[in-house]
Amino acid sequence: MKHLVIVTCGLLSFACAGPSRFARAGFEVHTFTHESTNAHLVVGEGGAVLFDTGYLRNVEQLEADLKAAGVDGGKLKAVVVSHGHADHAGAAATLHERWKVPVIVGEGDQGMYTSGKNEPLCPTGFIGNLRKSGDESATYTGATPDTLVADTLDLKPLTGLDATVTRVPGHTMGSLIITIGDVALVGDLFRGGIVGSGAETHFYQCDVEQNRRDVRRVLKDLAPKATLFFVGHFGPVAREAVEAHFRE
Repeated sequence: MKHLVIVTCGLLSFACAGPSRFARAGFEVHTFTHESTNAHLVVGEGGAVLFDTGYLRNVEQLEADLKAAGVDGGKLKAVVVSHGHADHAGAAATLHERWKVPVIVGEGDQGMYTSGKNEPLCPTGFIGNLRKSGDESATYTGATPDTLVADTLDLKPLTGLDATVTRVPGHTMGSLIITIGDVALVGDLFRGGIVGSGAETHFYQCDVEQNRRDVRRVLKDLAPKATLFFVGHFGPVAREAVEAHFRE
């Protein structure tokens, strides 16, 4: 969800951050940030996949970002929605319509994605409580997903990328992550620090202790080789910071 009261770029420069690019072995990760929500584009020789889209109102900016990164409707092979909240899934249906790309959603979030309405949120602190009403009531254009992920999905046949989508229920029932090489894209499993480079518990999490167990499962079993985690807000976050915050 969108997490900060945006005042000006001068006061809260992270909210106005431009695109960033991280080169990895065999692929690149481009991050586009609009209203403090990240959309991550993973590009390889065989194609590209977009992880999250941001709010529907920012779709024109997102399309410009994609084109500036050298990706068009032919190279973009899929949109993976980390979860069904409006700030992550909002523009997916529009990209599906305009770019003719399939949209992948986690089983359990199809209700949100189809209706375009958020489910109830569980604040974990002051900022979540402050923002809950506005974030919870955010809506977007709903649609039917092309693919539902119950457990895991191999992205290579569709995108050419040696990447895996895994469902990790917690933030929402259908929350998804992507693992590729030494990188994990984790949506709102946790967030980056508003200031600094640490890992933090997300502003909305209904079962904080289960979330801690889920993060440790990702570290140990789902992404044991990941050294860098791309999150839905702020970040990216180094493995050491994630281990420090979510240690047993």
